[in-house]
Amino acid sequence: METTIITQTSTNQKILPLIIMDERERHEIRSVFKTIPCQFKIETLDIADYIISKDIAIERKRGDDLVASICDNRFFSQLEKLKKHYKKPLIILENPKKMFDRKGVYEASIYGAILYAIYKMKIALFPTRDARETAETIWSFAKFVQKSEPFEYEPIKIEQEKISVDSQLFFLEGLFQVSKKKAKILLDHFKTPYDVLQAITDTEITYTKSGKPKGISGSLGDLKGFGHKFLKVNKELLNHSF
Repeated sequence: METTIITQTSTNQKILPLIIMDERERHEIRSVFKTIPCQFKIETLDIADYIISKDIAIERKRGDDLVASICDNRFFSQLEKLKKHYKKPLIILENPKKMFDRKGVYEASIYGAILYAIYKMKIALFPTRDARETAETIWSFAKFVQKSEPFEYEPIKIEQEKISVDSQLFFLEGLFQVSKKKAKILLDHFKTPYDVLQAITDTEITYTKSGKPKGISGSLGDLKGFGHKFLKVNKELLNHSF
């Protein structure tokens, strides 16, 4: 059932920006929006957490939510849907420090997924400190956009899609020295892109007594065609700071 919540209009009777919020966005963030001069409708959205124009949809991820969605492959599926249905998708990364709370997940895997979103899929990412800053950012953006482009919400329905193998291969081709053929070898062996990134992180270069690289030791060591040069350059890619 649709619920509409509208805050009081401002004293000068300006039209308040309209923000569409997914009904699963609850607790603190919903309370914050009640204190902001805006109109917001609560809908069950198939894509994104917020919609502020016909072209702009926003996915809100707390740091810990982001990592959870990477681990179960939801993250990449969500990105695909955002890109397919909205011209200007945006990710808000709330409280980025929480990305590193989950044990057993390597930082390189997290940064690799973020790099894929920003560089390969061209989806902007905006960091915020907490729920209030997230709400105020969405509100400010909605005000700016709707000033020149009035927004009338029209719901869209999509069929639930499974993430395609081609999308997974495309993701892996973003690594250095990885052709479509090599991406398929990696995916066949490790089953998911996430596990490929973990394998790169876990594998180490081995050296001769004189200090020259001679091979690799770890998960990637079982595959032909992925030597120390491949490992070195991709470790640097995954660990390089923005």
